[in-house]
Amino acid sequence: MERLDDLARAVLESASEGILIVDRSGVIVMANARMEALFGYARAELVGQRVELLVPERARDAHVAYRDAFAAAPSIRPMGHGRDLAGRRKDGSEFSVEISLSFTETASGTLFIAFVTDTTERQRGLEALRRSEAKARAILENASEGIIVVDAAGRIVSVNAQTEQMFRYRRSALIGQSLEILLPERLRTGHAGHRTDFTAAPRTRPMGRGLDLTGRRSDGEEFPVEISLSYIETEEGTHALAFVSDISRRLAVERATRQAERLAAVGQLAAGIAHEINNPVGIMSSRIELMLIEASELGLPESVVDDLRVLHRHAMRVTEIASKLLTFARETPADRQPVDVNAVVADALSLVDRQLGRSGIRVESRLASGLSAVLGHANALQQVILNLVSNAGQALGDHGTICVTTSEDGGGHLIVEVADDGPGIPQDALPRVFDPFFTTKPTGTGLGLSVSYGIVRDHGGTIDVRSVVGRGTTFTVALPILRSRG
Repeated sequence: MERLDDLARAVLESASEGILIVDRSGVIVMANARMEALFGYARAELVGQRVELLVPERARDAHVAYRDAFAAAPSIRPMGHGRDLAGRRKDGSEFSVEISLSFTETASGTLFIAFVTDTTERQRGLEALRRSEAKARAILENASEGIIVVDAAGRIVSVNAQTEQMFRYRRSALIGQSLEILLPERLRTGHAGHRTDFTAAPRTRPMGRGLDLTGRRSDGEEFPVEISLSYIETEEGTHALAFVSDISRRLAVERATRQAERLAAVGQLAAGIAHEINNPVGIMSSRIELMLIEASELGLPESVVDDLRVLHRHAMRVTEIASKLLTFARETPADRQPVDVNAVVADALSLVDRQLGRSGIRVESRLASGLSAVLGHANALQQVILNLVSNAGQALGDHGTICVTTSEDGGGHLIVEVADDGPGIPQDALPRVFDPFFTTKPTGTGLGLSVSYGIVRDHGGTIDVRSVVGRGTTFTVALPILRSRG
């Protein structure tokens, strides 16, 4: 399959779900680390094999039919509605699974993405709940999904620890509340109707097939979720069980995969355009410069000289854009050196402080001490900081605050965050912010963020953005730290 960039690979490998990418003929082209753990195969043993290798023999013929039907009309959806799905490990043992399907269009054709979750814990929890409430609580409390028990009136009866963490509520604040407290206000009325329908005819099923489901945390932040429903009969009546997964990371995989494909193609085109532009514009610029130098000897009128200056200025602007295109498209930087990122940030901020300060924008920095170095190019990384701060300044207009922070995470990365308290970016625009020539601003080329993306990628790092309309935007750059050899 086409090359995925470092961002897509990092997200794929860190996912808690098994992720499998399959071509139209059913051949596996990629599997992540979680797939190896789930099925007991090394990924080298999976790539090139038909996906039915992971399906129990008795179900393989049926699976081929399901796969062909999905390939004929691909959509983002759960798989096997109303059916018990099982996976088959390398040692022949079987286990229950839940599968969600997606797809992406690439230069070599359509690829299908399967997100595989081991539901053994869930099945055990349901069975244990029927046998022993105490035993069930221990299992459900440690489940990786949020689990919510709701009575017939829609009141929350019980939640597990993962629900508290996911929605950022203490369970004492949830018990007795309407389930709709966990939904955005705009969705609450409609959801109450769906809940009533389920209570009237409860059954085990995925929820909201074909719909975008959204949860709401206690602080108002919204996030995408996937929900499976079940039920249990108790002395108090029928209780619904909702198994909730935060699929933000899954959607990030899909966005990163599509963006990697898009940027790879655009990068090749950008490099070609830049080379085609550079030569004629360079010649034109040189000739204009020569004419300006010889203006008096040539006896050119002042109005003509002014026109030449305008032409020269625009020629230089075209050259600058071509240079940015080449920076975006470049593949492998050389001559890397250890870089003190704090020094890079300080230098960058010193260049923009006066300009932004005059416009009423306050620039703050919180630079952690004792940070490790990264291997790279100081000038290129400074350009990333300048681009991100400049982008934030344009979003703020004539007032607001930009804060640049540095830190290290526990995974061997140095983190730089550029946050503003501006108007934010609409959710539908977020997937395109790093695309060349895409901009929400009235002026500009839209190349600044694309160039930053390319520089960070070439340094082996990742760059991501999160934003809430009306509350600001934060760009996060993660760069691998330079490990000492000792």
